[in-house]
Amino acid sequence: MKRMILLATAFLATTGMYAAQTDSLTVTNTVQIEAPNQVTLTQSDNQLTIDIEGEKGNPEFRYTRQVNISSSEPVVTKERNSNWDFNIPFRKQKKSSRYKQNEFVIKDFKLGLSKVMNAPAQLDANMASSWEITTPSLGWAYYPWHSNTSFSIGLACSWRNYRMTGKNRFIKEGSEIVLGSYPEGADIEFSRIKVFSWSVPLMFSHEFENKLGFSLGAIVNFNTHASLKTRYNLGDEKVKLTDNNIHQTPVTVDFQASISCKAVGIYVKYSPCNILDTSYGPKFSALSAGIILF
Repeated sequence: MKRMILLATAFLATTGMYAAQTDSLTVTNTVQIEAPNQVTLTQSDNQLTIDIEGEKGNPEFRYTRQVNISSSEPVVTKERNSNWDFNIPFRKQKKSSRYKQNEFVIKDFKLGLSKVMNAPAQLDANMASSWEITTPSLGWAYYPWHSNTSFSIGLACSWRNYRMTGKNRFIKEGSEIVLGSYPEGADIEFSRIKVFSWSVPLMFSHEFENKLGFSLGAIVNFNTHASLKTRYNLGDEKVKLTDNNIHQTPVTVDFQASISCKAVGIYVKYSPCNILDTSYGPKFSALSAGIILF
């Protein structure tokens, strides 16, 4: 049920406003009008006119009030359908949206490059070829202070590649992953490990009035699949070696910081956890950086 509540008494006593009514309506402390058919607010430089047509059970009802506005006093306007809102990428947000406390969000499409850290010398992964992609996260943001500061949680998918293009490669020996060389005379293409994850970002974010913003937080990764692929040519033979059981670490945590301006930003992410289960493969972690869209 729509309901319009106008707080009137104290304000009317000090401003001497004019009211025109076609139905009898006595104002004491509050004017309460249920289910109006139409509400029109008209604002000029120094006056706000409120015009209400119709009410529950009386379509002929008409209520008009004119309010003088001082140019020296601040005016605050709030607008929302409920305490919840929905935010989609590339949609222009109203200034009043800062007053919502809860928001469904789709944000942070990430494209970056990864550098292996704390790795043995043989694991010479090429950062320019070791890319990572993260889909926009679907989640929930909470604004505890009705401002542009929020805490958020979401769910996204990510693919991370650690790719070597030098003389060493990943080799599956039994149940273990080891590092070794290519056959003599091989024309090397690459050897890589790829990890797929369901990622849960837990972020603290703030956006300034000039649309600059920052975000800090942790990302929990549930690494549900990983694979190994090596490709090279040996004479006239094209060799492709793959394996989908390489014993990745099941759950890892990343730490991320980002800065943004409107719909574009950059991020740095440190992944201190070992990418592979060290009982089955070489020990290494990662540091990545890239761009964020919306």
